[in-house]
Amino acid sequence: MNSAVHQRAIEPPADRKGMPLLLSADGLRRTFGETIALDSCSLSIREGEIHAVVGENGSGKSTLIKILSGIVRAEAGTLDWLGRQASFANPRAAQDAGIATVFQETLVLPDMSICDNVMLGLDGMIRRNMTPLREREAVRKALAAVGIGNLDIERLAGTVSLANRQMIGVARSLMRPWRLLILDESTSAIDIEDRDRLFEVLRGFRGQGRSILFVSHRMDEIHALADCTTVLRSGRSVASLERGAVSSEILLDLMSTREGARAAEGEGCGETIPANAEVIVGVRGLSVLEGKPTLDLDLRRGEIIGVGGLEGHGQVALLECIAGLRRAPTGTVHVGTMTIRSQRDAARAKIAFLPRDRKSEGIFAPLSVLDNVTVSALGSFARWGVLGTRKRIEVAGEVTRRTRVKMAGLDTPISALSGGNQQKALLGRLIATQPRVLVLNDPMRGVDLGAKRDLYEVLNNLALSGVSILMLSTELVELCLLCHRVVVFHDHAVSAIVERGDLSERALIDAMFSQRRLETST
Repeated sequence: MNSAVHQRAIEPPADRKGMPLLLSADGLRRTFGETIALDSCSLSIREGEIHAVVGENGSGKSTLIKILSGIVRAEAGTLDWLGRQASFANPRAAQDAGIATVFQETLVLPDMSICDNVMLGLDGMIRRNMTPLREREAVRKALAAVGIGNLDIERLAGTVSLANRQMIGVARSLMRPWRLLILDESTSAIDIEDRDRLFEVLRGFRGQGRSILFVSHRMDEIHALADCTTVLRSGRSVASLERGAVSSEILLDLMSTREGARAAEGEGCGETIPANAEVIVGVRGLSVLEGKPTLDLDLRRGEIIGVGGLEGHGQVALLECIAGLRRAPTGTVHVGTMTIRSQRDAARAKIAFLPRDRKSEGIFAPLSVLDNVTVSALGSFARWGVLGTRKRIEVAGEVTRRTRVKMAGLDTPISALSGGNQQKALLGRLIATQPRVLVLNDPMRGVDLGAKRDLYEVLNNLALSGVSILMLSTELVELCLLCHRVVVFHDHAVSAIVERGDLSERALIDAMFSQRRLETST
């Protein structure tokens, strides 16, 4: 990193020097066994400030948040809150001080109502002083503040989308009297429209003198929202930058010591797929909702087709139809002569599916990396009903090397890995089945830029080897970077299929809002 960048990075934000400090951390350290999770981490958050924290997976962001939220305690360093030294012994102590945290993994109880989920944890604090009518009014107000005020609050939380479940978690935090709101990748599952609405709410809180600590891997969000950005690398805080000093290039340089950090956004897709290339998946006359226009689509050998759209506009249904997880109202999905009507059909056709929510639908948290990576291919390791351990270890070792999973060993519990490494392991599970087709539902959600670069390379190499990939993403730059073409949904129908030569964020946004309809072809 050049000295000019470093000098600008350590200069405190000039326009915020006069604002009172809300929180100051100096030299925080925390270890877990032999692993140093946080080492000499420092940052300051002023009243009325939106402060971003960025860093690759494993840089210490999650541990910092856990210390501030009272989940774990720092082993060294000092923490000042409102000018006084503090050490939060447990989450309740942090909450009582005025710190509310929304974690990356969606924390709702699926068999409880939305109302009860929003009020969760408030018994004895707020709830006992509220009548049922006032309680429902407060819940509706909190939900409206995060853009989901139209939900039936008596509905079970498990029946709504992942994006809405994530916003329920944010609404729950807003019910508490807080001075600092910590958002850990809380926008990772929501679409652009809802995200922008949430950002306006957060800016309003800033105007009230309340502060937000905002963790995100999305550069556009940092540029749009943060007054100040602190960069973590290998457990250390390496810089704090004011808004005017922040650029994607500088942040990437600061986050990584590796040569070529500017390539962390990844490399583009490979060669153009010829029109006469072998068709692997054929979709004919398919509608994702009764009465909506139908879609014809061919996924060719070695092709990466992206799927985009605003949340809830039908794009997930397309993935699930192709993966055999649901039956479309009309139309068919074929792989060769086989019609895909079920998950069993998809498995026989060598279609592998990666779900969006890795915590509840992907990983088996109590099990090791070895077990998680090989669980979908156990039949190939058995002989006369006996599971062959050596072959399992060989395959797991190979796929985790290909996907660059960082771990102590294959016997490491997968829950001990960072989110990005868990996602790499899940992709390794699909590779272990030797698929012809990968169907990926937002595979980069909550993954840092370094891990994304690794995953981009893996996906490109798979495509070059002949694997066909259908990938939904909520990040427009990702669709432009990785895909040969992108299918865009609006109102449960395809509004455009944008070819490689026409791909741009503006073209995708226009199609998402149905401002532009391109000529489409299979």
